[in-house]
Amino acid sequence: MTETEEHYSYRVYSDPKTAREFDADRFGGPVGNLIRTTQENVVFSMLLRGRPQGSPLPDLKGWKVIDVGAGTGRFSIPLLDRGAQVTACDASQQMLDVLRKKTNNPNLRIVVVDAHRLEFPDQSFDCAFSFRMLLHVIDWRKALGELCRVSADWVVFDLPPRHGFLVFAPFWHKIKKLFVSNVQEYRTFPMKEVREELKKNGFHIVSSDPGFYLPLSFYRFIGSAGFMKILERFFSALGLTRLAGSPVTLFARRKK
Repeated sequence: MTETEEHYSYRVYSDPKTAREFDADRFGGPVGNLIRTTQENVVFSMLLRGRPQGSPLPDLKGWKVIDVGAGTGRFSIPLLDRGAQVTACDASQQMLDVLRKKTNNPNLRIVVVDAHRLEFPDQSFDCAFSFRMLLHVIDWRKALGELCRVSADWVVFDLPPRHGFLVFAPFWHKIKKLFVSNVQEYRTFPMKEVREELKKNGFHIVSSDPGFYLPLSFYRFIGSAGFMKILERFFSALGLTRLAGSPVTLFARRKK
């Protein structure tokens, strides 16, 4: 069995049941919907800064975007709704099959491809998107390098930084393994290394969003979006979210 076949990120997401249930598991219910809309607002308010806000969905017409680790269309569909031409890429055919059933938008192209080896020319997209991907891949530096290589301007992605509650992630994974067979042992990131890797690939961070202070798994367990809003406003006012929030969303641009 190859390293790719053994790695959980390929095994877990190639399961048809996981693909079918992914949206409900991650973004179902009031809390999941709040997480989804909050992240979308963060991303599109940054990308569309300075543009006229004359409609509920500001225009991204003319943008060529690659969404790597697109899965079931978490960001591909909102990008399409805003007029972008989207190439949705994932190593999981099963996840992309779910996306294909959601939309017949002619601006969508679906490609099964490994994030470590994107089969596109250099700088062939205006923007490279990647959410919930780098924490799972075998070689995050190679995958990030590919995002940078194919983008002529923006690279937008998220990751869990190695701070706050996530310092304890490796210990939590070990405990969880005692009870669950298919544990996703995602990595956390030293932000200094991420900045250095972007710089090496000709990009620099122009903006970031710290995410949420408490773990999202906690809010999913509680199940109250109202409670989540109150707590996160409180932590943000104290400055704790900026210091130790997750997932951090990074907006990087190619140096001119």
